[in-house]
Formats: sequence, structure tokens, C-alpha cells
Amino acid sequence: MKTTTNLILASRRHLPALALLLATITLLAFGPPSARAGGEKPFHANFITEFQSVVEYPSLHVTVNSRGQATYMGRTTAFTDDQLISLIDGSGTATYTLTGANGDTLVLALIFPIGGTINVEGGVIFSGSYTITGGTGRFSGATGTGAFAGSALFLTETDGIGAFAVAGTISSSGK
Repeated sequence: MKTTTNLILASRRHLPALALLLATITLLAFGPPSARAGGEKPFHANFITEFQSVVEYPSLHVTVNSRGQATYMGRTTAFTDDQLISLIDGSGTATYTLTGANGDTLVLALIFPIGGTINVEGGVIFSGSYTITGGTGRFSGATGTGAFAGSALFLTETDGIGAFAVAGTISSSGK
């Protein structure tokens, strides 16, 4: 019995990494097709996150700080302080700003559909779609769309860690 208990506890510690792996595989298998005509190129990114949340029923307000890797950006941070999730149906929205090592940014508007956030033991899994709404530097005027998925594990009643990945396309104004 002790071995089983230790395995269960060990597997909970690895939930964010396993969720990121699952999200990446899912996005690669079911994500948008590779680059299309019109200057669109494949875009993908993955992040490890830390978050804080505040419940204001019927909504959950979430602030997320993350770090990871993104296509055309290299080492990247992602931040939002406007993630809003419905505690009734799991739908929501967020605006993430991705910042590359050189300071260029890319802004993603995320949509969590109804049922897009699902409670699991100790946390949530989530998925949805995103639209690139602009950026700065080499991403000024950038557009694109795609899918995202990930998971979050609560360490306290309001704070936790997680992981998410995005996969889709990007096109730039060429600046």
C-alpha cells in the first residue's frame, strides 16, 4: 500500500509537466494545418506558469506569470492580469502578452468556450482558441489564430502552478 501511495503523490507533482506534454501532443495532432498562403507561418509556444486567483462569484479572476519558448521569439515570458473564468460554465477570456528576450511583444486574445475549463482533483484542465491581435517590434501588425490547452494545479486555495501550450499560425506586416 505504501508503494501505491508514493506513486500517487509522485504523479501529482508531475501533473503540470504531463499536462503540457498532453497539450502539445493534442495541439500537434488536431491543431491548424501548417502554413497557408498569404504569408502565414506555423506558430507554437509552451509555458510553465505561476498564478494567483481571486473569486468574485460567479467569476474567477486570474493573474498569470509564465516563462517558456515561442517560435520566432526564443525564450519568452507570458503575462495576463485579466483572465476571467465563469465558475458556472467554465467559459472565459484572457489577453496574454508574450515578450521575447529582445523586448518584442505579441498579444494573444484567448477564448475559453463553455466547458473550456474542467475541474480535476487539485486543479483544472483547460483549452480553447486564440487570436493574435498585434504586437511590437518585428511583430507590429502581426495576426494569426490557433488553439491552446493546458492545466493548473492549486498549491493553496488561490495560488498555484501550471503549464499551457499554443499552436497555430502567425503572419506579420513585415516591419
